[in-house]
Amino acid sequence: MKRRFWMSTAAASALLLLGSAPASAETSDKPITVVLAIELDSLDPCDTQPAQNANVVRGNVFESLTHVSPVDGKVAPLLAESWTQTSDLVWEFKLKKGVKFHDGSDFNAAAAAANIMRTQVGPEFPGLACLNSGQLPDPVKAEAVDDLTLRVTTTKVDPILPLRLSYVDIGDLASQTKPEKVLNPIGTGPYKFVSRTQGESVKLTRFDGYWGSAPQIKDVTYIVRKEASVRASMIETGEAQIALSIQAQDATDDERTVTFKDNRIFVMRPMTFKEPFKDPRVRQALSHAIDRDTIVPAILGITGAPYYQMLGPQVNAYIPGYDDKAPKYDPEKAKELIAAAKADGHAVDTPFEIVTRPDILPDGGELVQAIAQNLREVGLKANIKSVENTAWREFLRQPFPDEQPPTLQMISHDNTSGDASFSFPKYITCKGLNSAICSPEIDKLIAEAETSSGDTRTELYRKAAETLYKEGGMIGIAEQIRLIMLGEGVHYTPNPLSGLEIRIADVRLDD
Repeated sequence: MKRRFWMSTAAASALLLLGSAPASAETSDKPITVVLAIELDSLDPCDTQPAQNANVVRGNVFESLTHVSPVDGKVAPLLAESWTQTSDLVWEFKLKKGVKFHDGSDFNAAAAAANIMRTQVGPEFPGLACLNSGQLPDPVKAEAVDDLTLRVTTTKVDPILPLRLSYVDIGDLASQTKPEKVLNPIGTGPYKFVSRTQGESVKLTRFDGYWGSAPQIKDVTYIVRKEASVRASMIETGEAQIALSIQAQDATDDERTVTFKDNRIFVMRPMTFKEPFKDPRVRQALSHAIDRDTIVPAILGITGAPYYQMLGPQVNAYIPGYDDKAPKYDPEKAKELIAAAKADGHAVDTPFEIVTRPDILPDGGELVQAIAQNLREVGLKANIKSVENTAWREFLRQPFPDEQPPTLQMISHDNTSGDASFSFPKYITCKGLNSAICSPEIDKLIAEAETSSGDTRTELYRKAAETLYKEGGMIGIAEQIRLIMLGEGVHYTPNPLSGLEIRIADVRLDD
C-alpha cells in the first residue's frame, strides 16, 4: 500500500505555543486514551527529562517558569512573566499572578525556589536522584524576594539560565520539602492527576482552576503497549485516540499518521576506557565499518536517514558541511585501522556487548542486528545485549563497574533546547554522568563555551564536536523521524517538542 505522510511545518507549529488559546473555547466531556511505547517510571516533577515521564506529565500536570518555543526555539515566558539579569551572577524573575496549584494553594516565588533547589538534589535531599538535575550542572541559589519575585544566584556566569529553568517543572510547595519521590503529583497545568495503576494506566482529568484557556478534552487515560503494531491497531479499532512511536509499515495512508523531527539522533557510544576501544583508531573504524547509506533507509524507511553527528541541525554544536568529510563506509579502511591498533599492542580481539533496548527506536532491533553484522565483517567481536530501560540506564551511567564488560551503547538522544550545554557536559566530559570518554581538550572547550554567548559559544561547541568525532567518542548513525497515529476525528499538529511532551490541551476532537 502506498503510504502518505504529513510533516508539520513551522507555521502549523505556531498554533501550538504553550499557553496559547485553544482553537475552540468549547469544552467536552469526551475522554481520550493515549497509548505509549514505554511506561513512565516517575511522577515526580524533577524526573520529567526522560520522554516516558515527560509525555504524560510535562505540559499537562506540570509547567515550568519558561518554555522553549516550538516555532523558533527561543525562550518564552510561562509561569514567569519576565526576567532580568541584574548582575553577572544574579537573575530576577517576575512571576505570573493568580496561578493556582491543583490543590488550591498559590503558586508563588517560594514554591518556584523550592523546586529549583530540590531539582539540584542538595544535601537536604540525600538519595533523591532527580533525573532533571543534569540540566542545572552548576549549583544555583533560588530564593523568594516577595510572593511574585524570584531571585536566582548562580555560582558562575551562565548566559542561558532562563533556558535551563525551562527544564525545572514546578510542583506544589509541600511536596518540594520532602526527600521522597512524589507519588501523587500536584502541579499548575491544565490537567490534574487522578490515579496510577502501575503496569496498567495513568489517569488525568481537566483542572477547572487552570490559569490559562480551558482544554477541550476532560479525561485522559495513558496505557502502555510495547509492540508498535499493537499501538497502531488500537487506533484502527478505536480503543485509543493517540498512539506514539509508530512504525512506517503500520502507518495509514491518510492524515491520521503525522510525522515530526525533534532533533533526535541515534548514536553509538563506545566505552573508551576499555579494550577494544581504548585506541581512537578502533573507534574511527566503527564509523567506517557501518554501511549507513544501505541499512538505515532499508530498515527505518521514512522514519530515519543516515547521519554522522551527535546533535541535530537546530543545536549550536551542529557542524555545517560535516557530512562531506565524515568517515564513510569503507570496510577495508576499518580493517586497516584495526590492524594498526593491534600492531601497537591493543587487544582489538576483545569481545564487547552492543547494549540496546527493545524500545530504542521503531525497528531498532533490526537496525542493531545490521550494525553488529557490519562490525563482525571487519573482524570485531560484537555481541548484542538487549535489556529493559532500567538495566540499559545502569550501563549508560558512571561509575562503570570494573567487572562490566566493554560496551558499545546504543543511545537515542534528543536536544530540543538548541544549546549543546544540555548534551555535551553530561555525555562527553570526563565527569559527565553518561560519559564514556575523557578528553582534557574537549573539557576545556566546553568549560569556555559554558560562560560564553552568541557566536563565540557556538564556535567553541563546534570545536568540541570536531574533537569528539575525530576521537570517535560518539558515532552518529541515523536522524530519526517520529510518527504519531491519530484516531478518527482527532486533530493534533506535532512540533519539535512532541517527542517529549504531548500537551493534551493542544488536541482537538470533532464535535
